[in-house]
Amino acid sequence: MTWVLFFVGAAVLGWVLCHPVSALLRRWKCWDRPNYRSSHTEPTLRGGGLAAVLLVAGAVAAWVWPMDRLLGSAWLGGLVLLGYISWRDDRHGVPVAVRICIQTLVAVGVVLAITGRAAPVELILFSVFALVAFMNFVNFMDGINGLVSGQLILLSLGAALLFGVAGDVTPLLIALVMAGALAGFLPFNFPRARMFLGDVGSVPLGFSFGVLLLWMAVTATDPALYKTLAVLPFYFFLEGSLTVIRRIARGEELAHAHREHFYQRLVRAGWSHARTSGWVWALQLLVIALACWQWRAGWRVEFLWLAAGLVWGGFFAYAESVFRRSQDERAEGGT
Repeated sequence: MTWVLFFVGAAVLGWVLCHPVSALLRRWKCWDRPNYRSSHTEPTLRGGGLAAVLLVAGAVAAWVWPMDRLLGSAWLGGLVLLGYISWRDDRHGVPVAVRICIQTLVAVGVVLAITGRAAPVELILFSVFALVAFMNFVNFMDGINGLVSGQLILLSLGAALLFGVAGDVTPLLIALVMAGALAGFLPFNFPRARMFLGDVGSVPLGFSFGVLLLWMAVTATDPALYKTLAVLPFYFFLEGSLTVIRRIARGEELAHAHREHFYQRLVRAGWSHARTSGWVWALQLLVIALACWQWRAGWRVEFLWLAAGLVWGGFFAYAESVFRRSQDERAEGGT
């Protein structure tokens, strides 16, 4: 019951904080105006995720920094740097190379703080690459109402369920605060979007969840837990990677906006934002349930990865078939 109160309290604070953030965004005219590549049709405030970022930063300052100054400093410093550069990108645009350099810098800082400099070089490099990729995939997919905010809520709660008390209690508290803060933001983003996370929300929150997952994996009393935790963000990595590969194969410029993600193709095929996000959330809940079952039943983790891959692969194949069928119907209707 105590853990539920942390989630509910963070949700209430997140909802309250979204109101002044919304007022400031209106005052500063932070509007995301739709264009032909957009999945929304009305001007929408961009940057509402700042409320959740502030709550997560407060939790890190209150609970992580006093017990681990190195990790707390790296985490908070990363949030400040990412928040600043992402805010600039939301407002005026920042070159991709600059954003990637900042993201890599903060990723190196937190990975070294968690794993230690004595960790194998290949582990450090892989962790940095995965963290940078994840925060960008989260940012790429903040395109329709509720998708990313809802997914991060489920991922944080799923991580909390798996981690339980399998180590220090602090990662569990951070996971509950992150989930609650985003739950407070969700009514502003779903089913009708009054605010988007924006880069200032999606990048720091993606960074924070990646840090949290790595921290849980390293501090868990059972070292095998990392294999189960790794299945949680499969959706972002699989959808993001497949979309990047498809665009490279077509010779497209990766830095340019597009509508080629599977969730975007479903919206282009006529699905509503609520229906699309709802399907993704339902499948993520299924993956979390499978992960909890595997961890408690001692099921081989390789079967969990295979099952999660089949769940998301089946969804992507279905989304592609829906999109192509809609394109064929439109072509026939135009002839």
